[in-house]
Amino acid sequence: MGPTKVIVKGDALYDSKTGKVIKDGLATRKALEDYAAHHYITLPVTDNIGKSWALDGEPVYCLRGSKFETLHDEAAHLRRCPDCGGMAVPSDEVTMERDCVCCTQCNHEFDARLEMMES
Repeated sequence: MGPTKVIVKGDALYDSKTGKVIKDGLATRKALEDYAAHHYITLPVTDNIGKSWALDGEPVYCLRGSKFETLHDEAAHLRRCPDCGGMAVPSDEVTMERDCVCCTQCNHEFDARLEMMES
């Protein structure tokens, strides 16, 4: 059992499963992140401009730094795009040597293993 997954509506945080208000009055992204950092909750992943990631219409959450999950605890094999911060999904052209992913926003295609080794 991990942290409570929340959704953001306006300036409030809601439990994603029950819809109950967790905290309101959080006007900025920094206020949301500060609140999440001090409580056992996780915010949906956003790109560099603040747009939330969505996989099949559901928000995506990042747990333990690199593990991505949907609302229903389904593991998603996703990566963050190094250019725009968008959601990168595995490419259809899978080869043994490469772990190629493509960003759904900017269409940047990159080798996820190489990106991890460089950072």
